[in-house]
Amino acid sequence: MPTRRQRGPKNELDSARGIAQWAVVYQAYNAVFKVAELTLLAQRLTLPQFHLLAVLKKRGGTLTTGEIGQAMVKASQTITGLVDRLEEPGLVERVFDRKDRRKTWVRLTKEGERRLAEASPVAIDLAGELSSALTDEELEDLQAKMEKVRRVAMDKLTPLLARQILGARFDM
Repeated sequence: MPTRRQRGPKNELDSARGIAQWAVVYQAYNAVFKVAELTLLAQRLTLPQFHLLAVLKKRGGTLTTGEIGQAMVKASQTITGLVDRLEEPGLVERVFDRKDRRKTWVRLTKEGERRLAEASPVAIDLAGELSSALTDEELEDLQAKMEKVRRVAMDKLTPLLARQILGARFDM
């Protein structure tokens, strides 16, 4: 009978390459997301809403919902809901393409730019505070490594999404 200090046999997950690291990445993501959400509450924006406004601003102010989804790595249904919630207070507006009626553009409004400008210093301060645990070199290293992992994940995600879309079409 094992005592309290002894551990039982390791299971397969405990010894799988990368599992411990992914658990920490996931926990860090959740902690950062929650802190950012609570910090941005005073700005009357959620973190995904802030991200969407920032993506629009960075990319010239107008994007299709598909382009926003790609930039945020989110499903189109999620982007539609986010746009709905940002459109109501006038932070973005939908513009329907006259040439291609299937295409919808999302445009950042003046009010959206103002709200983003108000929230940005709060987000910047928080990012600085959270990243102060790392040196500049460690931050650059972290970014390079996470970009590498993102590329591998995106390469894997593309065919998975294609299969999901095809599967949904044939389930009708």
